[in-house]
Amino acid sequence: MDTKTALAYVREFLSIYWANEHAHEKWSRELEAAHGLTAKQYGLLRAVERSDDITTTNLTDLLGKAQPAITQMLNRLEKNGYITREVNAQDKRKRELKLTKKAQKVLDSVEPIGPTRVAQAIELASEREAGQVVKAMETLSEWMTRRKAMR
Repeated sequence: MDTKTALAYVREFLSIYWANEHAHEKWSRELEAAHGLTAKQYGLLRAVERSDDITTTNLTDLLGKAQPAITQMLNRLEKNGYITREVNAQDKRKRELKLTKKAQKVLDSVEPIGPTRVAQAIELASEREAGQVVKAMETLSEWMTRRKAMR
């Protein structure tokens, strides 16, 4: 593709990207001011909402955080009344994460933006559509790392 066409695509892509970034930052500030929650904590609550048996390990993979960071988040959420951790009846070593009414009220009233919104959108997509989105992101990542290595 010629440089002029490529730059037009770059401008369009970055315009969309930056608009999403700014919207997410604004939403994050509003969320923290209104509910004392960070965007990551909100994402964690959404993950617990969508899964009956999510583990700390699942959360580390999903949120891209180390296990100690997830444990700190869970401790803070529990202290602030957003979750409870109950001993699993079948396996006493496991803790079940449960949302409180306070957490459910926030989740019912706050529309997500950013990664949580992407996760919800992908859940509504067909397998084909979800695969296309993931493939596009993989391709973009590959191009960025390959270009860096080629220079």
